[in-house]
Amino acid sequence: MTHPAARSDSVTVARWPTEGLFTFLVVLLSIVAWVVLVVSIVGIAYAAFIALFFFIAHLIFIAHVRGSAVKIGPDQFPELHEAVERLARKLGLRNVPDAYVMQASGALNALATKFLSARMIILFSDLLEACGDDTAARDMIVAHELGHIKAGHLTMQWLLLPGLMFPFLGQALSRAREYTCDRYGLVGAGDLEGALLGLSILAAGPKLGRRVNRTALAWQRIDMNTGWMTIGEWLSTHPPLAKRVTALDPTLRPDVGSNKGAILASLTVTGLAGGIVALIAVFVLALIPALEEMAQVATEGSEPAAIDTAAAMDRARSDMASLSAVIEAHRQATGELPADFDELYDLWVEAHPGAPEPYDPFDGYPYGYEIDENGYWLFSSGPDGMPGTEDDLIHDSRTDL
Repeated sequence: MTHPAARSDSVTVARWPTEGLFTFLVVLLSIVAWVVLVVSIVGIAYAAFIALFFFIAHLIFIAHVRGSAVKIGPDQFPELHEAVERLARKLGLRNVPDAYVMQASGALNALATKFLSARMIILFSDLLEACGDDTAARDMIVAHELGHIKAGHLTMQWLLLPGLMFPFLGQALSRAREYTCDRYGLVGAGDLEGALLGLSILAAGPKLGRRVNRTALAWQRIDMNTGWMTIGEWLSTHPPLAKRVTALDPTLRPDVGSNKGAILASLTVTGLAGGIVALIAVFVLALIPALEEMAQVATEGSEPAAIDTAAAMDRARSDMASLSAVIEAHRQATGELPADFDELYDLWVEAHPGAPEPYDPFDGYPYGYEIDENGYWLFSSGPDGMPGTEDDLIHDSRTDL
């Protein structure tokens, strides 16, 4: 059972640009579908049978979760319990939903669901283990699922089922919702690096995920720029991770062309031969990719969601203190400072095997490192994401002279 969350200052997260319009279209199509079913006795019978089938299947799943997964609480995984409550307050949820840890045969996933009025999140154990001690990556996953609840994505799902089952449109709405919840995940993580690490782990697993070159991952968007891959993406409920990382960090977005026009032209010719229903489908097909492409472009060069500035500043100071400790250890052992930031980061990796490299939470790049005859200084770009400005955070060894 959910319980009230303590009052707290919550953050405001903007929805993905296409979510509102796709929701409107799903609602509209659902209303039309239910009206048609109401005037058709046979249609109502089919709808009742399908609804009963889905309800029983969902009931069996919820019974499995409540009976065989592990419910998180003050005396059961207390660190996870604290994280769920803290993030629920941060996102402004009125009630903290139940949370479960479930073993899922190695799957790296998590989900939010509801049964009747009860909302819950389910965290797959292998995904939590993959995050390890990186609480920012873990919080990104937890906040993403809480975001589905906060954004109302679980509300009236049964009534919206006809629209959600409409080919391409239901999947497009699902993808828009995932982008929205990645924004909630970014807020939960508290910094961009933690959020991107969470997505990298989803892509490559617990060990290799920490070594993912995110720029190269973002460029995999080009591999999706073919006819078959585009149609495959339209039929998917989740956006490609190559696009999700660029939605959070628009600086990673490669400049790629699009072949959607040729695909839509061929679909339009086919649709014209198929009658009114096909024309409606073609209209939806033409609308969805155009809007999604506009949303991707609109996010380029802008911050998609609020970052917890205080948490990011704490992380930057902690990272620079860790890098400074590596510098001082190297200076004590060799009498010299690391020559540049490449050598510094190599030394840091040697001193912290298996840990993710420290990146500036404000711009996603390595921390700045400079040396002169008097010592060295490290710097973060600060809340404005621009190095060399007044809000830069600086760790300067020369101040001790």
